[in-house]
Amino acid sequence: MVIQIINDIIIHNSIINYVLCFLSIFFSLLIGRYIGALIERIADKLSKKKVLELDEIVIRALSLPIAIGIILSGLYLGISFIYLPPSIKLYIDRGILVAFILCVVIFFDKFISELVERYLADTISKKTMMEVDEQVIILIKKSIRLFIWFIGLMLILSNLGYDIKTLLAGLGIGGLAFALASQNYVSNLIAGLIILTDKPFKIGHWINFSGGMGIVEDIGIRSTKIRAVDNSIIVVPNSKLIDDIIQTTPSKNKWKVTMTIGLTYNTTADEIIKAKEIIKKILLEHPNVENEPITVYFKEYGDWSLNIQVVYYIKNTKYNGYQRYIETVDDINLKIKREFEKEGLEFAFPTYTVYLKTENEN
Repeated sequence: MVIQIINDIIIHNSIINYVLCFLSIFFSLLIGRYIGALIERIADKLSKKKVLELDEIVIRALSLPIAIGIILSGLYLGISFIYLPPSIKLYIDRGILVAFILCVVIFFDKFISELVERYLADTISKKTMMEVDEQVIILIKKSIRLFIWFIGLMLILSNLGYDIKTLLAGLGIGGLAFALASQNYVSNLIAGLIILTDKPFKIGHWINFSGGMGIVEDIGIRSTKIRAVDNSIIVVPNSKLIDDIIQTTPSKNKWKVTMTIGLTYNTTADEIIKAKEIIKKILLEHPNVENEPITVYFKEYGDWSLNIQVVYYIKNTKYNGYQRYIETVDDINLKIKREFEKEGLEFAFPTYTVYLKTENEN
């Protein structure tokens, strides 16, 4: 069968047919690429001139679809120069038609997404006098894009000969079963909307919850991603966060370190003052430690030690914050140990004094 089709194509086409087909496709590729780049340059010039942003959005959204459309036109023209069996020609025509529909979908996808991103937040803010969270705009944009691609898929299926009414009816019947099976997803979706509107925390905030702590990196439709102190990602369903008690800090540009240093009870008051001075000097001189606030004070008389409370903050970085944290804590602890050894200051450890009372036997 395949050999017969190949023989038919070879017999019914001359070299001129192949040359014309090749030239048509080749020049359409060149022209499409050039036109796409030209449209992008025009959009860039409009952006620099600060003319109506709507013009720039439309032109920029057209660049890729027009380039692909020219290439598809050249492909269609090129194929028309050669003989192909009707069955193969039908599949190719349908494929080109689907590609043209995708071009239209891509245009509306890019145009409306850019329009929402640039104008929707300002429009809502002016009418409601409230600041619109960026994540709300992202959620709206994703929903619109999903709707556009759904319409595009329906158009493609319709042009391929499928009965759209039957498909939609099937989706309606299966929708109930799907809804019952996706209750958790729906609850997480609603919780995500509550987080975005109520704003208990935002991206970049440091939060402490029952499942751990870290920096909020993304608030999605179903879950929230949190960068933990060990640089791992914690993915938490939104419904869990809504029901949890959360401690929020607006930003986490530094790590808090709290520790208690215990000295033995035979340490004098002057030696305690000396120990405090040593600790504070080490912290102030360390390049990774924030100068303020640094807290070093004689906290309490413990069960077996005189306790000095130390609180300081380590500078955080986006990519190696946790590594810097552990290296800094290690370095500071070693320096305190060395300086205490030089000054003869002794660390306390759990000790108990046991008194034995004996009775004289008659």
